[in-house]
Amino acid sequence: MNKSVTIIGAGASGLISAIVLARAGINVIILEKQSKIGKKILTTGNGRCNMTNVQLSEKYFHATKTLEPILQFNEQDTMDFFSKLGIVPIIKNNKVYPASLQATSIVDVLKLEIESLGINVITDTCVTQIEYKNNSFKIYSQELCFTADTIIVATGGLAGVSENYTIYNILEKLGHKIETLAPTIVHVVSNSPHCKALQGIRIDSNVKIFYKDIVKEEYGEVLFTADGLSGPAIFNVSRVASVASINKEFCYLELDLFKDLDFDKVVQHIYERIEIRENITIEELFIGWINKKVGISIIKSADIGKPTRYAKDLEYFEVEKLVYTLKHFKFIVKGTRGFKFAQSTIGGVSLEDINMHTMKSKIVPDMYIIGEVLDVDGDCGGYNLQWAWSSGVTAARSIIRSKND
Repeated sequence: MNKSVTIIGAGASGLISAIVLARAGINVIILEKQSKIGKKILTTGNGRCNMTNVQLSEKYFHATKTLEPILQFNEQDTMDFFSKLGIVPIIKNNKVYPASLQATSIVDVLKLEIESLGINVITDTCVTQIEYKNNSFKIYSQELCFTADTIIVATGGLAGVSENYTIYNILEKLGHKIETLAPTIVHVVSNSPHCKALQGIRIDSNVKIFYKDIVKEEYGEVLFTADGLSGPAIFNVSRVASVASINKEFCYLELDLFKDLDFDKVVQHIYERIEIRENITIEELFIGWINKKVGISIIKSADIGKPTRYAKDLEYFEVEKLVYTLKHFKFIVKGTRGFKFAQSTIGGVSLEDINMHTMKSKIVPDMYIIGEVLDVDGDCGGYNLQWAWSSGVTAARSIIRSKND
């Protein structure tokens, strides 16, 4: 147990692996490029830290291999781990948060445990090169050189930061394949004039995104922004938008404002409203039904005349056009806002290069790669943090077993 492990990255996966290793008596050093640990954790769940999800299943992840780590360390294990550190978990819509609803709580308990275990954390240290010779690693930063018997790469992806491909270039130089990188769980950009007109408005809607033969559907909150659409429902379809953008191919999404009403039922409701108030205008049809500004945009998109036109003057085909637009409010996708605004990363180190039972590299001996830097990304809802916890614990346990042999 006298061998050392150096962990590159003090995010979720790096911190949990360090704790598991140190508890087993293994000497651990963490190298972190930021001035403080766990900075990305602070942004998760809108600052509340959606730490996991009780509906944990591989169907909420995008990966080319079976994700063995989430079977080895699941959502209940995550809740138990943090409960022992003092976190009281609460569940809201299957999402698990600390009862404080503060991401700082998660970072604080991890920091306290790191300190109590005497783990050496070296901040403001950006790794620029890794060499493996004679069963040992040399890890270079801009000013220092570290040696280690075993290393864990836990640097995270490109999400939430300005693009920095350094670690990917290092891993590729060592022989790993890097799958195409792209942002996900991110704002979708559209050039529709309705976006700017509706900026700041939130609605609940069914969202469908169309790309080639792919159709992904999600129901939830949609936020209109000056340059596109955001919100939980958009985040969960943004992966498709990102892939289309990479390939420079056509993609669009549709909002269905009345998911629970079929076409004929909406038509019926409109005629009922006209019957109640004979001189109602088209825009007044939507009073108490949908947001006024959204209604005006729908009318303009349907191209059935001015919003102030009397609804009773609408021809039947015009009512059909209006209802079609209500259920198929279309936005051409021009891309996403990029990595700086994303919550996760598509692509990364190919899983073909990783033993998924141990998280050990098949390319470089005694190197483990975990978390977002791998070609794994989860849906919005705590899945990406769960992947960080699961892969981090799996790697640590594997190292402990190997050092006990």
